[in-house]
Amino acid sequence: MSESTANPFRTRTVLILIGAGVMLALGFLLVNAYGDRVDRQRSNIPSPTSRFATGFYGLTRLIDMSGGTVSLSGDPRGRPENGLLILTPHGGTTRAELAEALEAASSETAPVLIILPKWVAIPQARRPTREQRISDLPIPQIEDMLGALTLAKVAREKPGKPIVVTSLPIPDFRPTDSLQTVSGPKIYPLIKSPGGATVLGEVPGTNTFILADPDLLNNRGLVHRANARAAIALVAGLDPNAPGTVIFDTMLPFGAGDRNLLRLMFEPPFAGVTLALAIAALLAGLATLSRFGPVRREPSGIPLGKAALIENIVSLARRAKRTHEGGAAYADAVRDWAGRRLALPSTLKGDALDAHLDALKTTTPYAEWATRVRTATSEAELLHAAQKLDDWRKEVKA
Repeated sequence: MSESTANPFRTRTVLILIGAGVMLALGFLLVNAYGDRVDRQRSNIPSPTSRFATGFYGLTRLIDMSGGTVSLSGDPRGRPENGLLILTPHGGTTRAELAEALEAASSETAPVLIILPKWVAIPQARRPTREQRISDLPIPQIEDMLGALTLAKVAREKPGKPIVVTSLPIPDFRPTDSLQTVSGPKIYPLIKSPGGATVLGEVPGTNTFILADPDLLNNRGLVHRANARAAIALVAGLDPNAPGTVIFDTMLPFGAGDRNLLRLMFEPPFAGVTLALAIAALLAGLATLSRFGPVRREPSGIPLGKAALIENIVSLARRAKRTHEGGAAYADAVRDWAGRRLALPSTLKGDALDAHLDALKTTTPYAEWATRVRTATSEAELLHAAQKLDDWRKEVKA
């Protein structure tokens, strides 16, 4: 069987199919492992990487361009010990999630700033890079989430200018369209609304601050120069020990980063094991490709055809050590064959036919080699004499 019939595909085609299958399988695993996280990062959830109006990408850029240090952290174990930690919960954040984030952020020296959500917004249909505000976020939902820290009441006032009542050197913010405020027995005001409610407050004894209105620090608010100056001063004033060092939590907007089996395959310390297994599989495939050729079919247990029949007869004769005894039959077959091919009279038989054939003028004598064929005592002697007799046959063109 030829190689083309044994393998209908070219080696190049097979390698391309294998490579495509491996890439598709890898993509499937990555999508299942990180698809939900990518969807959250591309959505308009208020986060430090969001460029929508309610996001805080502008604040990270502002701090960085002002000489500060900004880092994004989804794992509390790898966070710096010093710096202002900013939590940005959204409408879907639960009390348990905020409590978990606060517990992971607990530190004796590092302050925490919670920027409360305010709007329900979705990306615009025709311009998906921009968002459209649908409504205000329900107040009971915000109050229930804040229950993880303290009892508080959330309210919304008419447009007005926030009033700084703290001794921190914070410039005035620009008046907003509407002010969201928070109040509670354990909230100490640092910035108030014209109505006297708290816009920015501190929970004494916890080193935690609450900014009720996100429009002061989000992308929409930082479009105004006054808010940008005030934002830099506020961030630096809340952490006098490490001014300008800010850590944005990504657990709340993007998920807690919990690991599953698929993520463990692509993240340290198990990423090295995955890479080693991939290299081992590649080497095994290369070894298999170079070791094995086209498919070989199993030969038949009983060979078929005239050649196989003759081979079987010869094999049996050799095992019985009687090969040379076939010389006489071979000499008779050549003699009868030559008589028919030369059209000799049918009355010539036996010794008379041998004499007539020997009388033919040939280089190889017929009678000598026919006699040797009949009287051979070994297979080698029989083979030699039979070859000479076949040479005679070719001379007379029998």
